[in-house]
Amino acid sequence: MRDPLHWLSIRYKLAFGFVGLCLVAFGIGGYFISRSARQTLEEEIMKRLAFQSQAYATDLHASLEMLTRRSEDFASDGYIRDHLARIVNTKEPAAAEALRSELLRHLRVNKLPLEFAFMNLAVVSAFGDVVVSILEQDPEESAALSAWALAHEESCSSQVFPGVDGGSPGLVISTPIYGLRSGETIGRLLATVRVGVWISRAMQTDRLGRDRVVEDVSLRLYDNAGGGVSVPTTFLNYTGKPESTVPILEGRGLEMLGTDGSIEDGEVEVTGDSPKQGHIYSQRFPIGNSGWKAEVRIRASRALAPVSGLQSEFLLVGLLLSVVSLMLLYFPMHFLARPLRLLQEASQKIREGDFSARVEVQSEDEVGDLARSFNLMAQAVENRTSALQLAAQHLEERQAEIQAQRDRLDRVLSSMRDGLVVLDEKGKVLLSNHAAGPLLKVLNNTMDSGSIVQRQCKNHFGPGESMDCSTCLMGQDRREFACTVEVDDVVLDIHATPLPMGNSGHFGSILVARDITLRVARDESEMHQERLVVLGEVAATMAHELNNPLASISMFNQMLASNLPPDSELQENVDVIRRNTDTCKRVISELLNYATGAAPEVGLVDMHDILDDVTRFLRPLAERRGVSFQRELNAEEVTVRGDEVQLRQIFVNLVMNAIQAIEDGGEVTLSSRQAGEHLILGVRDTGPGIPAELHETIFRPFYTTKARGQGTGLGLPTALRIAESHGGGIELVETGPQGTLFEVRLRFNQERLA
Repeated sequence: MRDPLHWLSIRYKLAFGFVGLCLVAFGIGGYFISRSARQTLEEEIMKRLAFQSQAYATDLHASLEMLTRRSEDFASDGYIRDHLARIVNTKEPAAAEALRSELLRHLRVNKLPLEFAFMNLAVVSAFGDVVVSILEQDPEESAALSAWALAHEESCSSQVFPGVDGGSPGLVISTPIYGLRSGETIGRLLATVRVGVWISRAMQTDRLGRDRVVEDVSLRLYDNAGGGVSVPTTFLNYTGKPESTVPILEGRGLEMLGTDGSIEDGEVEVTGDSPKQGHIYSQRFPIGNSGWKAEVRIRASRALAPVSGLQSEFLLVGLLLSVVSLMLLYFPMHFLARPLRLLQEASQKIREGDFSARVEVQSEDEVGDLARSFNLMAQAVENRTSALQLAAQHLEERQAEIQAQRDRLDRVLSSMRDGLVVLDEKGKVLLSNHAAGPLLKVLNNTMDSGSIVQRQCKNHFGPGESMDCSTCLMGQDRREFACTVEVDDVVLDIHATPLPMGNSGHFGSILVARDITLRVARDESEMHQERLVVLGEVAATMAHELNNPLASISMFNQMLASNLPPDSELQENVDVIRRNTDTCKRVISELLNYATGAAPEVGLVDMHDILDDVTRFLRPLAERRGVSFQRELNAEEVTVRGDEVQLRQIFVNLVMNAIQAIEDGGEVTLSSRQAGEHLILGVRDTGPGIPAELHETIFRPFYTTKARGQGTGLGLPTALRIAESHGGGIELVETGPQGTLFEVRLRFNQERLA
């Protein structure tokens, strides 16, 4: 593993290592110790707060129960019950008002002074009307208080009401008033309690037995709505009678809390469920079943004061130990780091080329042994470097000679017009020049199978054996041979010669490819001229040998036609013999004209009639091969100007080729359509199609794919020549496994031939 501080000097690593060790030991250790102490102290604080909140809640509940009993005593006064019943039942307003005055005076004089914790007494009827109230109240507030008294069964309100005109905040104790005879509830007595008097009276019972101010705790009372009262320490430590001091009676210092339970000064409250962080610790305990809760709070800074300085003390101790460690590290840093630094400087000099650098040995320990070993290594490196420099000089001279020879060889190979390829024993190309591009295509077998034509190969194979050119040229059988290959219309004459591969006994090959395309083309042109000469001689002989039999056939056919009645069934056969005899004569004449270029006989020709004649003429041949004719003649104008016999010869050749292309039965479809100034006549067959590599050669004279004796290779070239002489042409539109379509294009009503 790589040193993460590899860029730092070892003397600093030692210093930082000791300092880091001390800081980690005392810093992290002190952190966990102080954290453990803090957690323990927090748990004790929360337990103490829980006990204290329960004690406060118990005292407050006892004081509230005493006030509730006093309110029940007031409500059981017969004077109050009698006057309330009479006020409710009196119909006369004056009498009711007099009774209210008497009842109000009774409450103010005989009841309210008996309990200084009550600051107001009010009587509410069973219908929710405020009958009398010692203190004047807002009508809406009185209505809300009456509605609360009738809607809630509890005797104590769960909300605190702010003081009127700066007076003490209060809470309401509701007590039912029963009828003297019926025992039914005829109203309720509402006693408003001074919160300050209630709290100070409850705090006089000290269940904790110590000064609460020293503990730096505060008390809060919360109601059901989330609001409440914040109680200052003056209420918690008051030991006199509450009625003897005005601040207690008026509730001075009591702060009303919002319904959201917000905490002043932005302090974070920490409850008993999460006493880990924060500025305030608190615990709550319910005050009986009144709906109130007593909360005891203490500041975290005050509670955690005993452990607040532990981490700082541990870090201080760690820093002191780090300083002492640095003082003790002087000797190891001087006698260990300095020799290592000298070794580093000597190594830097050797790296820069100064092999005479040495290190002074000053000790007998491991560092001294390392210095002596370094000096021996430097001496060996200096000797070896001198020897290597001398050898490098000889190698550079030899390399310059080899490079010059290689440059000459590269220039020779680049200037060669013949392609050169050198193969190893596994057929891998070791060397090639720019002219060897076509040969590399053959070797890499990157050409399509139809793009490589093996014209001639002197390599021998057994009967029935065959091999592609790349396999033959790169084969393991290394021997001398030659072959002629056509690649992308380029004809190559390839010669292969064995090449010994060192002393291993294996042989590679040297392949030399010469471009003989022009020579082959010239030879083929000469052969074509010779064929044309022979064709002229044969045509003259055929004209002499065939015209006489055809003349006899025509004469006897005319004699037969003259002896047949006009309605004879043989009349159609006679017409067929006549037309085909004329066709044979014209074909023989056309064969002569192919060489002499004679002009055709021009006239108006109906091409649909031509197609009908062709189908009748070739129907016997089609039936023997199981081929049927289909017609899709959609053209309306089908008359063209031209030679009828020559035009018929076009479709005889095309239809005959289509029939011969179908092997196991099929269809030949003849079609016609108009395309602007031209009449398009199509011949479609359902044969296997024409291979892609033959699309450019099928119109070449004497080229045929038929067996010897079955074709001359003049059918399509002759048809193309006739169509072009009539101002049109022939196109191979489509071919494939689904069949082949040839289209003949002829111009309508031509005035003259091209």
